[in-house]
Amino acid sequence: MSELPPANDDGDGRSRTNVAALIAIVVLALLGYWAFTAIDHQRQVQRCLDEGRHNCLELESPK
Repeated sequence: MSELPPANDDGDGRSRTNVAALIAIVVLALLGYWAFTAIDHQRQVQRCLDEGRHNCLELESPK
């Protein structure tokens, strides 16, 4: 029988994987938040237009 190679228990690779997973989760959460706020804004504009108003997309003036 052949022997298995010794396991690398230094944890360095596992730490990098955990950090990469955490970064991926944070990025996905931020993208989800952005998508939901964009959808909510579009829904508000559509509701405004359905009410017959014409000033639904007022531009903010620079201060």
